[in-house]
Amino acid sequence: MRVDAILDAAVELLDDTGLDVVTTEAIAAKAGVAAATVYNLIGTRDDLLRSLVRRVVTDLVDAVAQATASDDNPIAVAHLIVDHSVAAFTSHSDAYRQVVAAGRSVDGQVGAEWVDPSQLQVAALRQAQALGVLRDDVDPEPLGRQIYISWIGAMDQWAHGLLDDQGFAVATRHGLLSVLAAAAAEPHRSEFIAQLTDVGRDLAPRWRF
Repeated sequence: MRVDAILDAAVELLDDTGLDVVTTEAIAAKAGVAAATVYNLIGTRDDLLRSLVRRVVTDLVDAVAQATASDDNPIAVAHLIVDHSVAAFTSHSDAYRQVVAAGRSVDGQVGAEWVDPSQLQVAALRQAQALGVLRDDVDPEPLGRQIYISWIGAMDQWAHGLLDDQGFAVATRHGLLSVLAAAAAEPHRSEFIAQLTDVGRDLAPRWRF
């Protein structure tokens, strides 16, 4: 509970100001704990960035597990993975833009040390393949990685202000649907292509170059 309070405090402070001026003491005061507690439970600023992303990833894993248990539609789960993860970051856009931009310089790839998010998509795609939605001659492993690469690219554009929150969501859906359309078995392919076309039209005007 104290860890969550500290992370909540950090996000709230980052919503209002810059990472370079948010101090451990300020986080501790807002969380109602001693500064030493922040150091003991979280660690350094880099540890704080990792903890913030770790919480998002952990929440995503839990959401996917719940969705998988209650829904036998793997395509719905694949969509949930991209939509839920985007929603987690955009729920506090000002804070998480800073976390993502700074975290990339810390680890090179946000969240890489805890869980490979592409494996969540790989599991959904394997189930889709078993149900005949995807072709038998495709390998779900690289497909899941490609969806994740598209997601990371969209997140990077969003973190640097080249996509707004809705653009981030649309871009990640476009990445997912591009893979699904390319790998789909008939008659599912035409459905994915139609969805991809619609999302592509929505995405085109959202880039800020």
